[in-house]
Amino acid sequence: MDDYLIYELFNLFTRLTKEPHSYHIFAITSDSSFIKKVFNEATLHGRCRYLLVDDFDYNTTVNFLKKYGFNEEEIQLVWNYFGGKPVYLIKAIKNKHRLKEFCKELLKLRVTEIKSRLKKLKELGERITIGKEEFEVEYDRVLSALKEFKDKDTIPLDALDEITTHYLIKINLLFLDPLHGTIKPQSRLDLLAIRKILENLH
Repeated sequence: MDDYLIYELFNLFTRLTKEPHSYHIFAITSDSSFIKKVFNEATLHGRCRYLLVDDFDYNTTVNFLKKYGFNEEEIQLVWNYFGGKPVYLIKAIKNKHRLKEFCKELLKLRVTEIKSRLKKLKELGERITIGKEEFEVEYDRVLSALKEFKDKDTIPLDALDEITTHYLIKINLLFLDPLHGTIKPQSRLDLLAIRKILENLH
């Protein structure tokens, strides 16, 4: 990523909205570390609003699933595995005829994916670029970060070091909310998968 170009782009956005007052600009991304970077480096304080498009809350999830004929037991099963993440809710609707097996399969798959990534990190190592510098990602720090979620759903941003945070966001495992200064797994499924992996660690 060209830092200077990003800086100039967001300053252009600021000028377009501040001077002629004829534009509203929405920058949409699922990369939460990018949003934090933009907040810190493009001097947008007081000139923009951060809008979190998050998963459905419990009541919205219940009402949504009821429209597709889910009973209370099925709704609880879906909520326990996926929370209110719309992409998983849609998949659950498509697999309603085999819901329990589907939920277990998705959790098993996510556990396998994360374990595979951790194995690669431990055996081969990985590097991550932050700004213009490259850093080595430390397996022990990543594992320690995941252990933070053993009995917590959300942790403060300053609980993890920057390199580990960037790495776990880059591999789409954690989500950073820059407004509240918190970090959480990308989904309920990710949280369950992390806890499953931690259970089996010796």
